Amino acid sequence: MKENILNCIVVGAGRIALSHIPHIITHARTELVGVVEPNFFMRFVMKRLLKVPVYKSIESLNNIQFDAVFILTPPNVHYNLSKDFLKKKKHVFLEKPLTLDPKHSESLLKLAQDNCVQFTCGYVYRHHPIYLKLKEFVNSGEYGKPVRCSIRMVGNVVNSDSPKTWRSTGKGSGCLYDYGCHAIDLGMFLFGQPSSVTCVSKDELFQSGVIDRFTAKLHYEESVYSETEIYCNWADKTVRKAGLTVEVHTEDNIITTDGQAITIKGTHDERYSIKDLDTDVTYYLRGEEFQSQMDTFINSTSNCRFEYLDVADAVKCDVIISELYEAKL
Repeated sequence: MKENILNCIVVGAGRIALSHIPHIITHARTELVGVVEPNFFMRFVMKRLLKVPVYKSIESLNNIQFDAVFILTPPNVHYNLSKDFLKKKKHVFLEKPLTLDPKHSESLLKLAQDNCVQFTCGYVYRHHPIYLKLKEFVNSGEYGKPVRCSIRMVGNVVNSDSPKTWRSTGKGSGCLYDYGCHAIDLGMFLFGQPSSVTCVSKDELFQSGVIDRFTAKLHYEESVYSETEIYCNWADKTVRKAGLTVEVHTEDNIITTDGQAITIKGTHDERYSIKDLDTDVTYYLRGEEFQSQMDTFINSTSNCRFEYLDVADAVKCDVIISELYEAKL
C-alpha cells in the first residue's frame, strides 16, 4: 500500500458490483487497479465504463500489484477465492454469505487472523444509520429491557416464470442464502449470537432444494433475552420492492422501524426519522450504509487495526443457515 492508498481488485462484475465499484473509484483512499469477470458481455461493459484493466481469470492478476480484493461472486466460489487471497496476505472484502460450509467460513477467519489482514463480510445493514440507532436503544435500555424481536424481509424477486440463475438454482441459492442471511445477521448485530435456532417453517415454492420462504427463531438465554423471530419471503406478489422491518418488544414499549424511521409506542411516544440522524457521507449511491461500510474496511486496513467480530458473527450466521437448510420438519 503506497501513500496510504489502497490498491483494489474487484472479482465479479455482477449486480452487486454496481453498488461497490462506484464507491471504490470515488473514495479518496482507494484506487481500482483491475476487475476480473469471466462473462464476456460484462467484461465488455466494464471496459467501456472503467479506465482500468479487465481480466477474464484470476491467473491474469499474477503481475498486478494490489493490496485488497473485493470478492463479489456467487457464494459457491467464495471459499477457494478468499483462501487463496488471504494466504497471499491480501485484505479481503467478501460479499455475504461467507461460504456454504461453516467449517470453511471458520477456517477463513483463522487464516485472516494468522496473516494479520483485514477480512470483512458484506453485511451492509450493520452500517445503516437507522439500525445503528436501534442498536443504541437496545444496548442502553432507554426504552426498557428488550424481551423479544421480529424481523421481516419480503420482496417480489422470483416466480414460476423466473429464469434459472445461480440465485435460484442449487445450494447457495434461494431466499435463505439471500434475504435470510441479512435478517439473521441483523438479529445478531442487535442482540448477539443466539444459543440455539429453530426452523419453524420453510417452503420450496418453485423447485426442489430452493427455499423461497421460511420462518425461524433465534433463542437466547432467558437471563439475557428471549428470542428473535425471522420471517423471509422473496416471492411475495403483493409487494413492489424489497422491504425489511424490525419490531422490538421491551418491557415497556414497542420499537418499530422500516429502515426510514424508528417509532416508539408505550410509555414513550416518539419518532426518529433517518433525516434526524447523522447521515453525512462523502459519497452516496444506494445509501449511506454502503459508504460507511467502505470507510470501515479502508480505515481498518490503513491503520492496521483489524476487526474480526463482525466476521465471527458471519461465521455463526453460516452455521445457522446450514442448520435451517438441513432441518427436517
